[in-house]
Amino acid sequence: MRTYPMVLAALFAVGLAAPAQQPQPQPPPMAAADKKLDEYLGRWEQEMQKIQSLEATLERTEKDKTFQTERKFVGTARYMKDGSGPTARNLAMLEMKEAGKSEMYEKFICTGTFLYQFRPQEKEIRALRLPQPKPGQVADDNFLTFLFGMKAEQAKQRYDLKVTREDEYYVYLDVTPRTPQDRADFVRAQLVLNKTSFLPRQLWFEQPNGSTIVWGIPQVDTKAKINTKEFDAPTPPTGWKMVNVERPPAAPPPTVRPEKP
Repeated sequence: MRTYPMVLAALFAVGLAAPAQQPQPQPPPMAAADKKLDEYLGRWEQEMQKIQSLEATLERTEKDKTFQTERKFVGTARYMKDGSGPTARNLAMLEMKEAGKSEMYEKFICTGTFLYQFRPQEKEIRALRLPQPKPGQVADDNFLTFLFGMKAEQAKQRYDLKVTREDEYYVYLDVTPRTPQDRADFVRAQLVLNKTSFLPRQLWFEQPNGSTIVWGIPQVDTKAKINTKEFDAPTPPTGWKMVNVERPPAAPPPTVRPEKP
């Protein structure tokens, strides 16, 4: 079930996308830390909080190191905030199809309480109950929280963050997980921020086996009018079934060692 945070991380990152007309960000490698990190994270946090709704097109490229294969997907995502304060919900939908294979698709719906995954090959919808969010955070305690609901200071505590490069258009952040739970998802990541808006433009992951995933956001509409009913719990199509999925137990917190005087 740890694949779900990666899907939703990319989904919510759409809301933080840069304008489509700018050139594609350059891929890693990553360099040393930059003293401007606090300034950039502060701007990034402010801009994230402004997002109320969006509709976007997505691109995803997966490179499998073991089998030396590459797969490309295209799709759309919708997101909106519903309500305010402690009862606010983050509603989201993601639909992706593999390029050249219209019958191969992925679909996720997040109601704020449940995450639903459509699995056409098995003709089933898997339902995962999301944990209650911590104060000031969105549901689930993972890279999704880092992208959308985590404060800049919390992000620095959870991940090793470094400004590795910047150019005319973008700021590149190296993200390294500190806990075993996060390292099960990725060994390093790169978040590319638009230098004008300080909102994410691209998200790159390296998985533990060396395979990589790149999410790009070529188009985004942050003024999209979206009906909350689009995020209602789905009804299985004829011949499908709903399957409830248990959430795996949480990993124990990492050991904190005191610093030497």
